[in-house]
Amino acid sequence: MYDVEESFNRYSRELGSRILFSPSPGETIKDIRRSIEVSQDSLSELLLIRRETVSRIETGVINPTTTFIKRFSKIASIIKVFRDLNALQDTPASEPFELNATFLRTHFSLTQTELDTLLKIGNRSYQKTKNKVLRRIQI
Repeated sequence: MYDVEESFNRYSRELGSRILFSPSPGETIKDIRRSIEVSQDSLSELLLIRRETVSRIETGVINPTTTFIKRFSKIASIIKVFRDLNALQDTPASEPFELNATFLRTHFSLTQTELDTLLKIGNRSYQKTKNKVLRRIQI
């Protein structure tokens, strides 16, 4: 059975470490952001900062703060968990489950708007990745 909390904690640690120990943290943040299919605009809305700030961090003009890294890792980890949950729902052998929005909002300390945005990004990100894989298989 998939453990949301365990996966979230593992992703958070991995992403935070990857950024902190990177010789180029901005480039690492950019790579992670792109891998989860999030635009700078969406990320800036979720982080409550200007899009230009995200761009300046990614290009190395300014260094990310520890607060930024923590928040970014949290958001990216939640999106990765939602991608995992989408993949599980696509697996024929998996048991059906329903996401409990109240649990998720409380557990991740999110507003309803943030949760809705993250769910939408996670779903879209999973579908894009799934479509890329399916196209590669068919070639």
